Amino acid sequence: IFYLHLIFFIMAKKLEGDFFILSANDLLSGKVVFYSKEGWSECSKNALKIQKDQLENYEKISKIDEDKCLIVSPAFVELDELGNIRKLRDKIRDKGLTFNLE
Repeated sequence: IFYLHLIFFIMAKKLEGDFFILSANDLLSGKVVFYSKEGWSECSKNALKIQKDQLENYEKISKIDEDKCLIVSPAFVELDELGNIRKLRDKIRDKGLTFNLE
């Protein structure tokens, strides 16, 4: 049991902000998508702004959609005080590919 708790502790991402958006990858296309009022959207500007105390509710929603094989790897993306994506890694995921595959 200790081993399982240790693995969970290592894998858990500490969420420090007050507001977040929910991102994932669309299982069919592989594209990054964001949870919005209409479901999953490719545009982060459409994403719902989620307060920290509401994260558990949206985690359940993402689990349902993951179980339906609609999305994979859901994650909360921290926003700054202006509502912009805070971390560089998440900014890069939002912008998409930065090079041409051809």
